[in-house]
Amino acid sequence: MSRSRQAALLARHLSEVADVEVGLYYDTGARWIAMWADGPREEEMRAHLDTALAGYRYVDMRDRTIDFHRSTSQRAWAARAVASRREGTLGPAIAEGAAYRRSLGVGLPRPGVQGPTHTHEYYALLRHVDDLCRGTAYPERPDAPEDEPGIQELLAAGTREDPHTGRSTRSEYDMAHALLGTGLPAGPRPPRLTAVPAPEKR
Repeated sequence: MSRSRQAALLARHLSEVADVEVGLYYDTGARWIAMWADGPREEEMRAHLDTALAGYRYVDMRDRTIDFHRSTSQRAWAARAVASRREGTLGPAIAEGAAYRRSLGVGLPRPGVQGPTHTHEYYALLRHVDDLCRGTAYPERPDAPEDEPGIQELLAAGTREDPHTGRSTRSEYDMAHALLGTGLPAGPRPPRLTAVPAPEKR
């Protein structure tokens, strides 16, 4: 059996045990890259791989270097943000992160130079939720049933229509603006989310 065929079978096996679609792609030399969206963390995928390679079905892949890359969907970003808000950790994390940035004297882009002006709170929010995504297995899954409506609402608030193409785009940057527009920290029943337009370039 060719190594490419074994790699395809190994990717299928990893997809089954991890319950997420995994691709195994040749890079260069003896290096391959396993890629998936959301799903288990890299160390968990490594354990799945080590178990598979310890058997006899994928012997030709044992001497290959297999690196990992897990991407994060916008749904995962929304799910982590909504869970953190429900747990009451989102507002404090933003305040702490913003204060830390200010204590370091971190500057902000000037309007019209690197795009719209954002606040320290905006960057602290992005950093906090990104950290939650990296540290969570299957980050796109809601932590509690009551999170699902909030996830859908945040995804909708982060969606905008391009005035030039008419196509809808969605990003964590627009979701961050929507969250900050709710007046964090939120109470027991967070207010409905609405997109807060970024300042226009001058």
